[in-house]
Amino acid sequence: MFGLIRPYMNDLTEEEKARYKAVYCGLCRKLNEKYGLAGRMGLNYDMTFMILLLNSLYEPEEKTKEAVCPPHPVKKHQETVTEYTGYAADMTVALTYYKALDDWMDERSKTGKVYSGLLKRPYAQIRERWPRQCEAIEKSIDALHAVEKDEAAPPEQAADLTGQMLAGIFAVKEDFFRRQMGCLGYFLGKFIYMMDAAIDFDDDQKKGCYNPLSRMRLTPGGAADILRQPMGQAAEAFEGLPLVQDAHLMRNILYSGVWQTYNYKMNEKKKTDPPETEGGDEFGH
Repeated sequence: MFGLIRPYMNDLTEEEKARYKAVYCGLCRKLNEKYGLAGRMGLNYDMTFMILLLNSLYEPEEKTKEAVCPPHPVKKHQETVTEYTGYAADMTVALTYYKALDDWMDERSKTGKVYSGLLKRPYAQIRERWPRQCEAIEKSIDALHAVEKDEAAPPEQAADLTGQMLAGIFAVKEDFFRRQMGCLGYFLGKFIYMMDAAIDFDDDQKKGCYNPLSRMRLTPGGAADILRQPMGQAAEAFEGLPLVQDAHLMRNILYSGVWQTYNYKMNEKKKTDPPETEGGDEFGH
């Protein structure tokens, strides 16, 4: 489901590209330090966006260093971390654990079974540190399973549950910004769920898996308006926050980057070339 909230590299300056990569690599490093290879396998763009957002909002101390790592064994690269890098690493593992568990329960995926087993103990530790966030994940996932099995349930309800899950994660602190951050997370979650449904539509049709667009009698190409609505509301919540640092970079993500995979899928159907930044992790992770 995750990995859609990413930048459109073609419209970034070289400085912004380097900045994004440093934050992304910092998250990769933190995942490896805290959870080893099993944790690093969950690395994704969505949590990198959250780090940029939290750093800009709360302005914590940043530490940047040059380093080498398995994906970059020869050439040094920059890694930037803050206190929110650790938080994002925890949330990455929590979400990855439930994704792997879901793969095992729904598809009897052996990979999902093994992976969820590796992350079970780390998740228990994360739950002790962040009980409210993990409770939001657990409640949303359990309810989501029920909705996907109930043919009478409105498909919008599934997107709403994913929104509630992301709202709980984005609202890190019990402070003045909690409502606005929760609002941003909520609409991003709804967008991610529906975008994921559009991207996986053909595969879900072949496998006979649940897809909300099928119940809404929509095709991916006809889902653009449904996707624009939560994304527009997420952008409105974003613009309501007092953000200065990395504001242009984050706007690039919200206004252009999030549409890359969808545009690629639509272009693929038209036999056109994919966007330059498509095709996986451009940072070699």
